[in-house]
Amino acid sequence: MFGPLQDQPPQRKTEPARVDDPTCPSAAPARRGTTTLIAGCMFAGKTSELLDRLRCYPSNRRIAFKHVIDNRYRTDAIVSHDGDHLPAVTVTDAGQIPGKVVDGIEIAAIEEAHFFGTPLLNAIEALTARGVNVLVTGLELDTWGRPFPVMQRLAERADERTVKRPVCARCGAPADHSQRLTPIVDGRLVGGSESYEPRCANCWHPPPEPAPAEPQ
Repeated sequence: MFGPLQDQPPQRKTEPARVDDPTCPSAAPARRGTTTLIAGCMFAGKTSELLDRLRCYPSNRRIAFKHVIDNRYRTDAIVSHDGDHLPAVTVTDAGQIPGKVVDGIEIAAIEEAHFFGTPLLNAIEALTARGVNVLVTGLELDTWGRPFPVMQRLAERADERTVKRPVCARCGAPADHSQRLTPIVDGRLVGGSESYEPRCANCWHPPPEPAPAEPQ
């Protein structure tokens, strides 16, 4: 015979954990965005690669930025030297960029990082912390062959770094300098093929340093 039934303690009903509950061990952490840097001298194909990579994303999932001083070709688009282009938002400083990237954007492209200076680093950090991938182009060296500090820092931080080398316009070797061809007037350095050509270190010559500003 079976013994008398024993009273069983009531079973505690548990609710399944919500997948969006941050206290749930199975909840996946928020994904951090990546930073990709495309560097090189002028006419290396940096912008063309940026445009190609941007087109891997739907138009409603991407956004591009350029600095207001970059008025070559068009002010409302990022344009390669061969005429390829995509729409871009023009900003006056890096601090404006994060606020213009709305929810749902997967990638933000920033053309010519050296125009923005080191404040761009904080803007990129703000975007990647939100899960936005960032794609950046820029010159490694200025007109006088000096490294841009923002590009040095980006090279250290980037998850992926691509360095592009065009052919030297004089000898055909890989080029890593942008040779200034015309005088620098009023400190204006922005220009295209009328003002610059790619050269290797052996064929490159720095232009004269601009005269110091006269005291007012």
